[in-house]
Formats: sequence, structure tokens, C-alpha cells
Amino acid sequence: MRIKKYDRGKAREYAEKWAYGRNKKYYDFEKIGGDCTNFVSQCIFAGSGKMYYDKLIGWYYNSVSDRSPSWTGVEPLYKFLTGNVRCTDLLEKRLLKERLRLEILFNFLLMGLHLDII
Repeated sequence: MRIKKYDRGKAREYAEKWAYGRNKKYYDFEKIGGDCTNFVSQCIFAGSGKMYYDKLIGWYYNSVSDRSPSWTGVEPLYKFLTGNVRCTDLLEKRLLKERLRLEILFNFLLMGLHLDII
């Protein structure tokens, strides 16, 4: 499988466009546990242009009833990004080298189960 370069600019543009709005393509999880990881996943997808379809260890969203736990859950997304070698199909190796910083951030955020994109 060919690795597509992750475009941080597109992720940032998406975040700036939708930070104070709602992209109707995605369900609003705000009233059922929070929407932060859903938004971060949307931003990552905007930068990668690719989802990883696997029912057990994947990262994808088709609808509210057809999505991976890692699309909307802080801990599952953390595990997908830091423990799944297949996520190199989504994100370039340069970004994955920042795993230590990502792990520290996730460990801190897991205490409050909240996630931001930086």
C-alpha cells in the first residue's frame, strides 16, 4: 500500500473552518459523551484523506452506527495512533516520530477524557 503524505495544512484549515461550526457529514456526539475526539479524527482525516477500515483495529467513520471506536474515543484513538503500525498508511513517518509527545499529551488528557488537536 502506498503511503500518502500527511498534509498538516489541510488538517489545520479544516480545524479552523469547523472549530465553531458543525460539519453535517458527521454526527454530533456532544450530548452523548462529547465530540472532541470526533473532531480531532475529522481533522486527521482532512490531512490524510484516508481511513483504515478494520472492524477490530481500524479508524473510520461512515455513519453514527458504522464507525470504529477509535474515531470517537480518546483511548481507542490513542491506541490506534501509537500502537498500530498500519496507521503509517494514514500518517507520514515524520508525524509518527512525535509519538513520545503524543503519548505524554494523551496520558495527560486521558485523566479528563478530553482531546484537542495541536
